[in-house]
Amino acid sequence: MEVFLERGYEGASMDAIARAAGVSKPVVYDCFAGKEELFKALFQREEARVTEEIRASLPTSAPRGPEAALVDGFVAYLRAVVASPGAYRIILHGEGGMSAAVARRIRAGRERQVADAMVVARSWLDPSGQLDERGARLFGELLVGIGEAGARALLSGRDGWTPETLAPELARVAMAALPAR
Repeated sequence: MEVFLERGYEGASMDAIARAAGVSKPVVYDCFAGKEELFKALFQREEARVTEEIRASLPTSAPRGPEAALVDGFVAYLRAVVASPGAYRIILHGEGGMSAAVARRIRAGRERQVADAMVVARSWLDPSGQLDERGARLFGELLVGIGEAGARALLSGRDGWTPETLAPELARVAMAALPAR
C-alpha cells in the first residue's frame, strides 16, 4: 500500500512492490495475477478495517448526553485516522491512484457511515420519533462530514491537533447544528 501511496497506481511497479514486501516479483505474481488484483485486495483489506473502525467509533447511546457521546465517537474515529493515515489519505484525498471502482466503493462505504449515523440521530437525538427521514439523513451527512473535516485537519499536520483536542471542537460544531429540542 505504501508503494501505491508514494507513487500512485500508475507509478507503482510490481518490482517496487516486491522489494517493499521483501519478496521476489514471481512470489507477488504467485499471489496476485497483476497490479490491479493486488491493489483491489489491499484496498478491500483497508476498506474492511476502516469500516469497522468507523462503525465502532459511532456512539450507540448517550448516557452522559449527546455532546459527550459525540466527543467519544470523534476521538475514536480520529485515533483510527492517526493509526492508519495512508488508508485515510486514499479515502479522503484520493491519493495512491484511485480507479472508478475504488471511488464507487468509497462512496458506498460513506453511505453506510451516513446510515449508521442516522441510527444514532434517531436513537439518542430524537427519542420522541419526530425526526423524519430527511432530517435524520441530513444529520447523518453532517456527522460524517464533520468527522471527515476533522480527519483532514489531522492529516494536514497543521495546527497541532490531536484526536483528544480536536474531537471536542467537532462535537461543539455538531451540537450547534442540531435543531432546538
